[in-house]
Amino acid sequence: MASKKSKNREKKVQKPDFWESLSDRKKHLYCLGFLFILPVVLFYSTVIGGQQYMGNDVIQWRAGAESLIEHQEQYDEPAHWATNMFSGMPATTISHPPQISNLDNTLLKFLQFIYPAAEMWILLGGAYLMFILLGVRPLSAVFGAIIIGLTTYLPIIIGAGHNAKFLAYIYIPWLYNGYFLLTRSKVNPWLAMFLFAWALTLHLRAYHPQVTYFFLFPLGTLFIYDLVKAIQSKEFKPFAIHTGWLVGAAVVAVLISIQLYWSTLEYSSFSMRGGSELAGNEGLARDYAFAWSQGWGELLTLIIPGAYGGSELYWGPKSFTSGPHYFGALSLLFLVVGILKSTHKLKWVFLGPGIATLLFSLGENFGALNNVMFAYFPLFDKFRVPEMWLMISVFCFSVPAVFGLDWMLDKIREKKNSTQWKKPLYIASGVGLIAVLIGFQFLSFEKPGERQNIAEQIASQNEVPVDDPRVSQAVDRYLQNEMIPQREELARGDTLRFALFFFAGVGILFAVGMQKLSLSVGGMLFCVLLAADFIRVDQRYMSEGSLVSQDLDREQVLDRMEREIDRVLKDGVVNDEGWKYRVLPMLDNPFNNATPAYFYPSLGGYSGAKLGYYQDLIDEALFSGVNGVNKGVLNMLNVKYLSAQGAFNIPGFEPVYQGGDGVVMENQDVLPKAWFVDRVERSEGQTDVLNQISEDFNPSDVAFTVENIGDYPSDADRSVSVSTYNANEIELQISAEESGFLVLSEIWYPKGWVTTLNREPIDMIRTNYVLRGFEIPSGEHTLTMKMEPVWYETGKWLSRIGTVMLFLILAIGLIQFKKEKGGEISRQD
Repeated sequence: MASKKSKNREKKVQKPDFWESLSDRKKHLYCLGFLFILPVVLFYSTVIGGQQYMGNDVIQWRAGAESLIEHQEQYDEPAHWATNMFSGMPATTISHPPQISNLDNTLLKFLQFIYPAAEMWILLGGAYLMFILLGVRPLSAVFGAIIIGLTTYLPIIIGAGHNAKFLAYIYIPWLYNGYFLLTRSKVNPWLAMFLFAWALTLHLRAYHPQVTYFFLFPLGTLFIYDLVKAIQSKEFKPFAIHTGWLVGAAVVAVLISIQLYWSTLEYSSFSMRGGSELAGNEGLARDYAFAWSQGWGELLTLIIPGAYGGSELYWGPKSFTSGPHYFGALSLLFLVVGILKSTHKLKWVFLGPGIATLLFSLGENFGALNNVMFAYFPLFDKFRVPEMWLMISVFCFSVPAVFGLDWMLDKIREKKNSTQWKKPLYIASGVGLIAVLIGFQFLSFEKPGERQNIAEQIASQNEVPVDDPRVSQAVDRYLQNEMIPQREELARGDTLRFALFFFAGVGILFAVGMQKLSLSVGGMLFCVLLAADFIRVDQRYMSEGSLVSQDLDREQVLDRMEREIDRVLKDGVVNDEGWKYRVLPMLDNPFNNATPAYFYPSLGGYSGAKLGYYQDLIDEALFSGVNGVNKGVLNMLNVKYLSAQGAFNIPGFEPVYQGGDGVVMENQDVLPKAWFVDRVERSEGQTDVLNQISEDFNPSDVAFTVENIGDYPSDADRSVSVSTYNANEIELQISAEESGFLVLSEIWYPKGWVTTLNREPIDMIRTNYVLRGFEIPSGEHTLTMKMEPVWYETGKWLSRIGTVMLFLILAIGLIQFKKEKGGEISRQD
């Protein structure tokens, strides 16, 4: 009788629970349904709250794009030159021409009113499928999708308006899906090729080259792994075939997006990222590139988000930060298990790049590696903000973490030897205890250099020496009574929070292992706890200040920023010849703010890729001279007005407006758009030209070039007027009694501009380091400059060809799929 009861209990224990009794299809539907609810919860303000994200970068982009949008509306053609920022620059540095229709500019544009929920669905769905293709159970795939989709960095960049970065990221899992289907399944290769090509197309069209470059590291590692495996197994033919499919898909994606990257390639050598003539480097300056390097200790924020503060409480080595790249407490638990025990061969393919990018994120704080990479590895010196590498680290670490969860559940299910799963759990618990100990005992809560900076501020405010003992006492009181207690409270609160989630996960594993909970319930609890953990941390760092009503558009937000001083300047820059004078908006952080450019042409703006030689002009010449500002440079750049907090005494500047919002000073000596100079002086190199204009000089009298320019009569009768001036064309009417040298106050840029004099080609000579100059013979002339970049028309046709190829691949795949009635996915790793 007892034996019979025992058998009944055994049958009861082994009986599948509700989840296990479901079909695979229903499991996937439930999992995807859960994942798709999470963005609604996290971004409820935009989905059901009637609000939208309009972060700083979105506003800055719209302000900077004003002249491009105006031209499009007036002439019904894309603008190729921006006239309202940095005295003129290629339009592609701000906004690219309209792209051929695809998912990104059709469906997602239609769903813009719930941004970023729809984009998050793409990301979470793609991540879930990626883990399914890696061979893990559905609940484990949900766990991994949550790490990839809800890592705290994403709400931070969404709130900041870094839309391109976010959009480029959401298609990364789909790239892996296409790759896995092509190389590790029996699915119709045409459909797999379409998926890879489509995902790569959408990723490239999102246009964030830094995200693309960074993710080439883990993707390249996977490809190299497959290559080595093919060589070792002597099965190179299947690998070559798969590679052919991948290359074909990549060619199609590149063709579709070729306008974007052709124009970038054309511009790159002229931009800041192409180096500086003055410094003699070919990439970014090292100090600039390594700004925002992650600190060694700051890596703790991957699991304890408030360990180093954040926002106003931040005390790490960077200048400031909005928040951490949170990886999650439970994620760490299973990452340790995965590293120790998972036998999945791709574990190391993801773990390796994860560790490498973690070290890259340290930037200047791990110079032994990063200085070498910066000096020698291709394109490494083109990108800045090393902290961003953690975006890839979190993505890569999610894979071995999921493998760890899946391994643990597999071993518990086997019920053979509990020490198999208990031993790695004990080791992981030890790692968790070390993290807790660090969070409670080993943090200083004082920012490097902070004490000195506060001391200098206090000394300046009280007009006493910095070494005055009272200053030191005041600094101690401020830090010990105000800053450090707040930082300590946040760090210790998050350390306790980490411990609760981490050891709750340990407890659930023991409950499942002791058969107090079913495997499925345990898996569900892990997913729910992980989602709750991420959402709570994400909400802390979401930028509520960037939320505005969905009834407002970007123009209305900018219009609300207009002040009386802006209206004065907007009216003052208008010229009878159709062009506008420029403004140096010293009132508004001119070289890190595009808002003034929405109202009037600005000497400044907002861009991380401005022209390198224009940056040299700003750094070396614009603010040189005895008056703190170079009058000659302002004159040659058509700067008629300078806005400031208060009036100043510089010869030739007169106040024309004074109000509570600032002062407008008018430059009485501003030059017109084009003028003839009395003489041209040849310099030995562009650095010498920059040195010449950094000194006091009169641009109406002399011009500096590195070309051999002839002598011209200085007293001849010459005149020039502007007949056409817009983003794509400039036309001048010239009358010259004698030949002369003409200077045009437009930024020199040789690519795309087709310049003719009376319809005959004429050289555009780089003048005064940044401007355009022309040798004009005597007589009546029409000088015409048209912006006709080769990449635009040719690229448009190539994009059309690529789009046709993409959907032809889809059509072939669907036809074959119908004939074959589907395919089969096989796990090979």
